[in-house]
Formats: sequence, structure tokens, C-alpha cells
Amino acid sequence: MKKLSKKHTTGFTLIEILTAIIVLSFGLLGVAGMQMKTQQFNRSAYFETQAIFVAHDMLERMRSNVAGQEAGHYHLPIPKKHLSCYTTTSCSELEMAQNDMYEWQGGDFESIATKLPAGSGVVCLDATPDDGTPGSPSCDNSGNIYAVKIWWQASEDETRRAITTAAFK
Repeated sequence: MKKLSKKHTTGFTLIEILTAIIVLSFGLLGVAGMQMKTQQFNRSAYFETQAIFVAHDMLERMRSNVAGQEAGHYHLPIPKKHLSCYTTTSCSELEMAQNDMYEWQGGDFESIATKLPAGSGVVCLDATPDDGTPGSPSCDNSGNIYAVKIWWQASEDETRRAITTAAFK
């Protein structure tokens, strides 16, 4: 068996170590990329969940104001704070609907504005609820199905939406 001289094997271990470091670096970059994607998906899922919670908050407000909901006061209500809704003297069904919209859109700490980035939403009667944009919600005021439409900014170039519908009759 022929023995290699020390002169021919000098530096071979250094090349192995450098190769291992390069392979390990690519592996760590891959893991970092997967971690970044996981965080993006987790953030997206969080905002989807918050949108559903906020939509159900409005539906519960509507269920507690049956007279206002039956009178159609929740079709595109004007958000307005009514102090009488916070007292024992109470307020009218219309005032309650307007106050609910005020709190839901941004006057409350559990509102769309606090839960979602650039969040906005509308409540309306809509026979075709799966349409519209934040600037033009496309509510047709027909039928007995209320649509709760919510939009938010998911990234710089993507606006997401969640639509929840309810028929109370």
C-alpha cells in the first residue's frame, strides 16, 4: 500500500471545513426563509380571525337591537355617538344602530380600526354579498340578508376582505 506523503495532504481538512460551513449556511438560510413565511402566514391567519370576531360583534349588536334591525336601521347606518345610549334613559332603535356603527367602526377599543390594519367595514342589506370594495361596498338594499363586509390591508399591495352574512327572520 502506497502511503501519501504529508506534503500532498496538507490543507485537505481546511477545504472540508469550508465546504461544510457553506452547506450549513445554505441550510440555515433555508430555515430562516421558512421561519419568515411561517410568520407571514401566522399574521395573515390572525387578521382573518380578528375580522371574523369583529363581524360577529356587529351581528351580536344587531341581535340585541331587534326592533332596529327589523326596521332596517342597520342598512348602511351613519356612525354617530349618542350619549343617551350610555345612560339608563336609553335611546331609540335608530340611535342605537348609529351608536353601534360608531363603536364598531372606530370609536371603541374593540373596533375594526384597532383590530385590523387600515380596517374598514359596512353593514347592509345585500342579496349578493360577495362583491364590493372599501370605497364602493355594492350594497343593493334588497332581500332580508344582512352582510357584514370588512376590508383590511394585508400587505402593501394586497387588500383582504371577510364577508359574514345573517338572515334574522
